[in-house]
Amino acid sequence: MSINYQVREMLIRVEHARKQIIGPALTNLGLTPGQGQARILNFLLERDHVTQKELADTCRLDVTTMSRNLDKLEHMGFLNRQTNPTCRRSFLINLTEIGRQKAGNVHKIFENMDITLTNGIDEAEIQAFYITLEKIYKNLEDYKK
Repeated sequence: MSINYQVREMLIRVEHARKQIIGPALTNLGLTPGQGQARILNFLLERDHVTQKELADTCRLDVTTMSRNLDKLEHMGFLNRQTNPTCRRSFLINLTEIGRQKAGNVHKIFENMDITLTNGIDEAEIQAFYITLEKIYKNLEDYKK
């Protein structure tokens, strides 16, 4: 078995294990895991009043998926859309008070996952691993070109 195969399989196993932990936690909050709803709420907690395009770019979601998620989250009362005063064709997305509470819960889930992922790994190892992941990501982006 090559090391490249082992790396690929380990990345798959790590992501699968992460989803098994985070999925039920998000479901308990009434969110659909894997659709980007949690990322949207978490981002809006840190930066409210953003355009749908900014949100889609930051959360790495296509426009259709973003629109569907915003519709669901708005229907659930977690966010609202206001006309953008600088561009009437776009909206600014903001959290409602209920949405802010829900986003706080999501943030705690993400923080706990971060702690779990890096438990027992020193700062230098984390930095080196991050640099390696950046290189892997760049390789994938270059491959798409």
